[in-house]
This record gives sequence, structure tokens and C-alpha cells, in this order.
Amino acid sequence: MDDGGADVDRSSTPPYGASGGRDGEDDHAPAPLGQEAPEIVEDAAIIGEQRLDRSVAGDVVTSFIGGMAICFGLIAMAFAGAAVGGGVDHPSIALLVGALAYPVGFVILLIGKSELFTENFLLPVTGVIEGHGTVRQLGALWAVSLSANLAGVVVFAALISRGDVLAAESAAEIVAVAEQVVAYDLTTTFIKAIFAGWLMTILTWLLLAAEGLGPRLVIIWLIGTLLVLGQFGHVIISAAEIFMAMFLGADISVGTWFGGVFVPTLVGNILGGVIFVTLLQIIQSRVETAEER
Repeated sequence: MDDGGADVDRSSTPPYGASGGRDGEDDHAPAPLGQEAPEIVEDAAIIGEQRLDRSVAGDVVTSFIGGMAICFGLIAMAFAGAAVGGGVDHPSIALLVGALAYPVGFVILLIGKSELFTENFLLPVTGVIEGHGTVRQLGALWAVSLSANLAGVVVFAALISRGDVLAAESAAEIVAVAEQVVAYDLTTTFIKAIFAGWLMTILTWLLLAAEGLGPRLVIIWLIGTLLVLGQFGHVIISAAEIFMAMFLGADISVGTWFGGVFVPTLVGNILGGVIFVTLLQIIQSRVETAEER
């Protein structure tokens, strides 16, 4: 995830380049499991402001790289699933092995400081709510990051599907997953997307709360694995699955993707991330702050 360009020592603070130390921080009782909710919200608002103030060019490049980076997770899942056989499109050993391999894409994305559209449900939204930005800035960031993520996905899908870059078995896994995604009815697609947005925003929250690279890597792996095991729909990841499958010859149209997957997944992701995590965690933070007074 992009850190907004902050240059601070993060050895004991969140991973996104927030405010560093706080006045009187040494006087606070240590948090046994990382930062408390009010501290996380404070950091999220600061980082959110940095993202909202970032140039359009910065948003485009960071998000374009992010769209390509997350595709490596899908490739890892297909490779792993094909290696054991059984199909990653349904509950099986192949799905379990593929799910454990998939977070490679998240590690590349997060440690590499690129960005997914869904990462902008906690940080900049918190920035706007806390008065560090405007709704107009948020809308522009969402539009640019979503578009650039999709552009990165299309470029990656076009390249990986050329010739014999993918073994036939791995290509078949990707096609099977994509065909399953487009086969869901709208209600299922929408609800699965709520859970995906929920999980991705929890991931951002937990990475702010945790301290140290080791715990953060464990969090990344756990959330990434659960996302795949639950076959929850992420607007960018689903697009990667479908566009790769289309380039590999699957009988899926752009219209089927847009109306049957993209729109309900986009809405579900936003609702899951903004309502079930961001707004509730801000409420939790304010309740805890009031109780301390």
C-alpha cells in the first residue's frame, strides 16, 4: 500500500507512513495487541489526507502497478491448484493449496507500496470524515484508482495469455474460476462482494493496528487465504480472473462481466468496506475516546 511519501521510522508504528510519535506517547500504557482504535483512526486520517492530496499522476501509476501486482496471486493460485489437481473453482485440496499460494500477490502489492481500489475504503474515507479532505477528492481518488487498477489487470491478462506462457493445466484453472464467477446470480455476487470489501478493509485496519513486519505478513496471508477460500468477489480480482479467461478463449463477454459481475461487485465491495468496517470502527473509536474523558 502506498505510504503517501512519508519518511518516518515505522519500527513501532503503523505501516502506512502516518504521524510517527505522539506527544506524551511514552506515558501511555502499552497496548498488548498493537494500537487502540482511536490511535488507528488518527493515523488513518493522516494517511488518508496524504492520499487525497496526491497528484493524479501518482494515483494512476500507483494503482496501475497495483492492478498488475495482484494478478500474480491469481497466477500463483492457478499454478498451485494445477500442481495438485482437483480444481480451484470448488472446495477441494486444490482450492486449499491455491488459497495458501494466492497471498503472494498481496505481499507483492503491499510490500511494494502499490495500491488496490479497495484500500481506499478506510484511509481516505476516514480522512474525509475527520475533516482532512473532501467528498469530491474522495470521488476522484476512487475513480482514478479503480480505472488504473483495471488497466493494469488488462495489460497483465493480455501478456500472460500469449502463446504457451501458461501451461494448459494452469490456464484451465483460471478459466474454470472465471466461469464460476460469471455463473453466480446477482444476489450471490453482491453478497460475496460485501464480504470481500469487508475483509479487504479489515486488512487495512489490522495492518495499521499491528506492529512489526512479521505480524503484518501473517495478517496479509490469513486475510488473503480466507478471501480465496470463501470465493468472495473483489472487483479488481474478479476482473483479473475474467479478463485472463477471456484472453485464454473463455466464452465470456465484456457485457457479461460488466453487468453481471463488475457493477454488483463494486457496490458490494463499497458497502462492505465503508459501512461494516470504516464507519463502525470510527464509531468504536469515538466511544472509546469519550469513555476515557
